[in-house]
Amino acid sequence: MTYTELCGKYNFPMPAYAEGYFADFIANYDRSRAVLSAEAAEYVADETNLPEEAKRELIRCAEIINADDEAHMLASFLADILIYKRDPWVNYIYQDDHFSVEGLHKEQVGWVLVAAMMANTLTNKKPPKELNAENLNSFCGYTQACFNEHGYWGINEWHWNMLGAGGCMFMFGILKFVPSEFTGDFPVITNGSEFISLAGGEFFVGREGELVDCEEKAIGKTKFYEDDTKYIGNIISQKGIVSLEQTEFKKSEWHDFLRGGDHTIDIHIPSKVEYTPERFKEAFAQALEFFGEYYPNHKTKAFACYSWILSPQLPKVMKPDSNILKVNDKLHLLPVIATFDGDIMFIRKGSSLQQRIAAECEKGTEFHFGIMYSPVDELAELDK
Repeated sequence: MTYTELCGKYNFPMPAYAEGYFADFIANYDRSRAVLSAEAAEYVADETNLPEEAKRELIRCAEIINADDEAHMLASFLADILIYKRDPWVNYIYQDDHFSVEGLHKEQVGWVLVAAMMANTLTNKKPPKELNAENLNSFCGYTQACFNEHGYWGINEWHWNMLGAGGCMFMFGILKFVPSEFTGDFPVITNGSEFISLAGGEFFVGREGELVDCEEKAIGKTKFYEDDTKYIGNIISQKGIVSLEQTEFKKSEWHDFLRGGDHTIDIHIPSKVEYTPERFKEAFAQALEFFGEYYPNHKTKAFACYSWILSPQLPKVMKPDSNILKVNDKLHLLPVIATFDGDIMFIRKGSSLQQRIAAECEKGTEFHFGIMYSPVDELAELDK
């Protein structure tokens, strides 16, 4: 089977990196090796406290994939790259419909892969039990959620659970952390004491310095240029506002700090936590110490995040002394094109914030999701 033929059997576009692994995979493909053995499925089910009915179903789903020639190869290639060859945070597969197998739902196909990831992590990586407890609970919780929602056992939130099962996502203080890599859209440069964010390509800019999705909404456009001696680009302020003017920075004074692929630790923000700069600093310090020892080859330069909480438009609907804005003021915000409105799922319907966002949207405001980064070098100043 060729790589093109194999890709044609998946229900999603394979990421570009996958082709580089195909020749080695096909040369060493072992039809007799289970994607997830009955013993491994039982082990994962016991460790995650799945109900007995769910355990039996996980074993059954794995047996169906193992018994089907095509499904076995498709699952084996995914397992090869996602579990055994690459770190979980650089897999870049977010879809939850991977390939079709007679007798299985998409959530069940994904469930077998997550369980295979979990089995490998528990057997080989052996993360600290006290830190990994939440990932075990998450596997069980999202399995139960699938049953509650659909009436059959499987797993919801496949990508999220692959990270948890991969032994790389842990809770410290108020935040959940996972190693990651920085976006390629926003070069960040430094002179050793300051950090400047630049728009790393051509983006349309709206009237309030936001990035917009079409020329009709724009009053300008960004450009980026660099050579051996200089960078020229549109500065993005620490609050996430894009300048319409271009600025030149000499490389004799400025150099790269963050570019696409540089190592970061990404954060996920649970609900109902004490969201303050002090708690952020405590959590960041704990995570930095742990991941520095647990993944020593991951040379973290900054913490990063993508969230509605990082929207540069939030000052329109929040008081300056709100905890969210207090934290945001300590971070470097970056704008993105994607938008949300009062129907966003992360904000409780009928809450005062939801109503203020909806009212502001009626005036024509677009709320944009945001990215943040927080350099490790600024950790000591995070709560100042």
